[in-house]
Amino acid sequence: MKSFMRRLGLLLGIGFLSAQDGKALFQANCASCHAVNRRVVGPALKGVHERWGGDEAEIIKFVHNSQAYINGNFKYSSYAKKLYEEYNRAVMTAFTALSEAEVKAILDYIKAETEALAAAAPSPSASTGASGASSTPAPEVSPILWVLVIALGAIAIALLVATLALSRLLRPEAASVRAVGFERLRALLASRRFIALLILVGFIWLTNATIKKARSVGLHQGYKPVQPIAFSHKTHAGEYKIACQYCHVGVEKGKSATFPSTNICMNCHNYIQEGSRYGTKEIAKILASWEEGKPIEWVRVHNLPDFVYFNHAQHVKVGGIACQTCHGPVEEMEEVYQYSDLSMGWCINCHRQTKVDLTANPYYARLHQQLKEKEVTVERIGGLECSKCHY
Repeated sequence: MKSFMRRLGLLLGIGFLSAQDGKALFQANCASCHAVNRRVVGPALKGVHERWGGDEAEIIKFVHNSQAYINGNFKYSSYAKKLYEEYNRAVMTAFTALSEAEVKAILDYIKAETEALAAAAPSPSASTGASGASSTPAPEVSPILWVLVIALGAIAIALLVATLALSRLLRPEAASVRAVGFERLRALLASRRFIALLILVGFIWLTNATIKKARSVGLHQGYKPVQPIAFSHKTHAGEYKIACQYCHVGVEKGKSATFPSTNICMNCHNYIQEGSRYGTKEIAKILASWEEGKPIEWVRVHNLPDFVYFNHAQHVKVGGIACQTCHGPVEEMEEVYQYSDLSMGWCINCHRQTKVDLTANPYYARLHQQLKEKEVTVERIGGLECSKCHY
């Protein structure tokens, strides 16, 4: 019944939408440029009602066509124009498809989020008294606890005295035992068997260390070069949820994922001039690259040997492999480093264990009909053939 009333309200222009509906509308239409409690491309929307004098009708006109409102003679056109200049003349999309009820639902959601944030903020008076000191009473120490402490202290002193007395009585015997033990130990260390065992252990350790070192040639796990710009993947991919494919445009199209060009950075930083972690210092380098027409010289982090063939599109587009499978939790890295060793054994193990979804990809449709097995790994479809990865 409730959903029917909402649909009827939309048809008749009546506001039956709730703040929960406004949340979905906000995420679909506003979240790419706005947040409730922080500045993104546009201003934070917390307090938008107060800034517009509580006049939702004027806000709705602005949302429907911001440029017409700025250039027109409306009640808050001067404020809208000031806002437009302040945010580097970033043109807000005209949301003509949103009804008045839907815009009001978004405003109700913003108001509800603002009130929730205010309620969640700690109150200074809750933790301090009138004089500014903490109002939490100091915990009282039980008398029983004091008795236990004194009793344990007395027991500890008694044990110490007894230990000293026993050590005096047994001192001559202990000295003779130590002398005998030392002689036996010296005889053991000088024996041929012990020396042979020591040489064998040393040989095994040296052989193992040599094999590990030989296998690590050309592997760069943990490699984290200094980049020309301090770019935080934790901020972009983690906090703001920017997809990897947005910057690395070649990942679904070809062999290389490609470095992001400056114009991709400028899609956002044409409007965002100050970062949350590094201020204006690092973004200024992007702007300089754009103005001078000089590419940013990013340093490659992941680099396979020349005789190894790896195709990103084959793994990401066809195989449906997530970026984190090879590159680790990039969304948690402040500075990206090589997470996996990317060795031949590492790749082979992955091909042996990764199951191929034969039903979701039309490329494997005919193959799926010919195979009797329900589960097929990459190994079974030629994933371990030498020529697949080596020229």
